[in-house]
Amino acid sequence: MEGLDEPFILKFEYKEKPHILEVRPWIQQYKISYKVTVEECEITFEEDEEGQLRAIGDKHTHAGHTVDPQLLQDIARRIQETVSGQ
Repeated sequence: MEGLDEPFILKFEYKEKPHILEVRPWIQQYKISYKVTVEECEITFEEDEEGQLRAIGDKHTHAGHTVDPQLLQDIARRIQETVSGQ
């Protein structure tokens, strides 16, 4: 997993709203997760059984506002594309 430990930036628009997010890889013994702050919520993305990234574990709500699940899916897709070089 060498070279995958550097944070990187995702810049994109979702539903006509610009997003600039820092993705922080978190390397554990046998896997890598990605920490991202989205709309003031700390979100962890981790591979599921099929090898696809999904948002897990953290609260997806901040001050009564819930992060759009489709936005989280879009971020997961963009992280996978970035780390796979697509």
